[in-house]
This record gives sequence, C-alpha cells and structure tokens, in this order.
Amino acid sequence: MPDQNRWIIGHRGAPSLAPENTLGGFRKAAETGASWVELDVTLLADNTMVVNHDPTTDRCSNTQAVLAELIRDQLKGIDNSALYPDWPYEPLPLLSEVFRLLNELNLSLNLELKDHGLPAERVVSVLKLLLETEFNDNERLIISSFSRELLDECHRQIPEARLGLLCESLPEDWQEYARHTNIYSIHSRWSDLSYNDARQVKEKGYKLLCWTANQPELVESLWMWGMDAIITDNPQDYLK
Repeated sequence: MPDQNRWIIGHRGAPSLAPENTLGGFRKAAETGASWVELDVTLLADNTMVVNHDPTTDRCSNTQAVLAELIRDQLKGIDNSALYPDWPYEPLPLLSEVFRLLNELNLSLNLELKDHGLPAERVVSVLKLLLETEFNDNERLIISSFSRELLDECHRQIPEARLGLLCESLPEDWQEYARHTNIYSIHSRWSDLSYNDARQVKEKGYKLLCWTANQPELVESLWMWGMDAIITDNPQDYLK
C-alpha cells in the first residue's frame, strides 16, 4: 500500500499514460490514485491564462504558434494529443477549466509559473483573480517557479499563497531568500539533492519536493532523508 504521508505528484498529469497538461491527462493522474498534479501556466495576448509548458504550441500539438501572440478564440482546433495517435482530441486547456476539473476530482495542485518573458505583475494579477474565483483553497495549492521575480510578485500580490522555490541544485542563498519571500517548499531536481542539503531544508522547517523521478527505486533513500513529495511522469508506478 502507498504511504499516505508521501505525496505523489503527477508531473503535467500522467504523461507516461496520457497527453501532458491536458484535461484527460489530469483525469488519468487521478485514476492512478495520485492526489496531486503539477502543471505549467502562461498567458495569451488577451490575458487568458492557459496550461502549457512551452511558450509555443509546437512540441505537443498539431500547430505551430507562439502562445503570447494568440487570443482565446485562436485556440480552437489546437489538438494537444498530437504525440498520442490513439488518444482523442485534447484542447489546449484554460486554467479556469483545469481548476473546475481539479475541484471535481478533489485534486491538489502544484502550479508552476513559467518565465516566458512576460511582465511578472501582469502574470500574477491574472492568476490572483482566477484563484479568488475558481480555486480559493490554499491547503490544496503550491505555486512554484524558477523565477524569483515571479515568486516575489506572488508574495506581494498573494501573500497567503504557499510558494515553492524551484531549483536544480540548492542555491547557496536559499535560506535567505526563503525567509525573505516566506517560501513554503523547496523543489529540487532529485538527482542533484545531497543528504546534507535535504537535512538543512527539513531542519529549517520547509517541505521538500523533488522532480522528476520516474523509477521509485531511484528515490527510496530520499524518502529516508525527509523528502515529502516526488513529482513524476509515472504516478502509477508509485501507487501500486
């Protein structure tokens, strides 16, 4: 039986089973038993917030477009199941649509803010409004980013939010920054995390999340070090 104290977070849903960052992918993650999913957001030209990892549609869809140059009506016909020939049509989802689905499925969310060169104040103000109207539950949400500018803006505009500092290896100034921005969790690449780093994070009282490990046996020692959550493409393998 899976350990209920270990958070298994479906990375962009369950991309080993379904198209990433899609409504169907998040449903599939829930079917594996995952109680959390991770996703990425960015803005269209008309300030519509959408769920997509890249600044373009090229990698995952049947189109080639820069999202920051599109408006909502231009999303029609984009099929984000292009890499999964046996999967039915998947629209590029609006964040508002995903919020409604997560509420229906009672899934918790690690929302990553992507730094695609858009003004941080603009990005966070749109997110703030959506959270207030569609997903007003801080206990089910962590907002993470590699961008300190975006995290700083979240701290300013959404001070109640639980913020996660994304990194590859733990930066030297992480403790100072975490105090300054009221960071809730540290999100490290699993393979770059040392035992001493893990102990520091836990001793200072922060949650420790690691990304992206797809074989449970690779991170067994990290659970012993105090890791709270793993972000994975294969949630089904952790939840057998």
